[in-house]
Amino acid sequence: MSDSVRKMLREPLVHFLLAGVALFILYGVVSDSAPAADDDIVVTVGHVEHLTSLFLKTRLRLPTDAELAGLIDDFIVEEILYREAKDIGLDQNDTIIRRRLRQKMEFLFDDFSTATPTDDELQKFLSEHPDQFRNEPRITFEHVYLPDASNTEAETLLRELKSRGDSAAEELFVTGLIPPRFEGARQAEIESRFGRAFSDAVFSLTERQWTGPVESPFGIHLIFVDNIEPSALPALTDIRAIVERDWLASRRAKAEKAILADLRQKYTVTIEDPVAGEP
Repeated sequence: MSDSVRKMLREPLVHFLLAGVALFILYGVVSDSAPAADDDIVVTVGHVEHLTSLFLKTRLRLPTDAELAGLIDDFIVEEILYREAKDIGLDQNDTIIRRRLRQKMEFLFDDFSTATPTDDELQKFLSEHPDQFRNEPRITFEHVYLPDASNTEAETLLRELKSRGDSAAEELFVTGLIPPRFEGARQAEIESRFGRAFSDAVFSLTERQWTGPVESPFGIHLIFVDNIEPSALPALTDIRAIVERDWLASRRAKAEKAILADLRQKYTVTIEDPVAGEP
């Protein structure tokens, strides 16, 4: 072998070209030996019925023969493009596709957990999760709002109101954004308007008498509580739909957890430490 040939073989560019040729030959061998891809597309009766059903739900009528032929042709085009996209790897490392496939798997989990509960099962679920269904306390009260009064002035007015008994005090109420009376208000509503301290104080007051002063971020309030409805657990017959919804959600979550735990056993998971690879 001449010196010029030896020198040429040592060139990096020649090495690159030779490697490329080798890869090309290897690809040809593998391609020829690999089984041919499935090139049969079968439009089954089930496919046609599904396309017809989707059309009916959208258009509220059955498709004509021409429309059905168009739907079938579109299905064939979609199947061809789907297969070609998979062949060239467009489904790999795509976040949107990964999320869609995850959703499909979760829909399968839903199928496993779908069931019709009995009344006994729902009653048991209600008894085991009372706080999940308990009604919020409610209150009915009227109040006199004193934004600028001192405690002494408030106590003087309180004595006057007590002497009136349960008579309305709207003539003493300062006009503004706060209504003078709350009818069957939920505790969360009172808290959102006046704050947690005011809400706790009002729900602890004695009914059917004027009480105060109770402070809020708006000032001083003198309050007459008509009625406080304590928190209570409704009967199943009153909230059956809500209990069934939550029962199904709980069943679905348990089924998904069990299925995922079983599937995880098929895999060995390694979480690399990014710090470990640093010098």
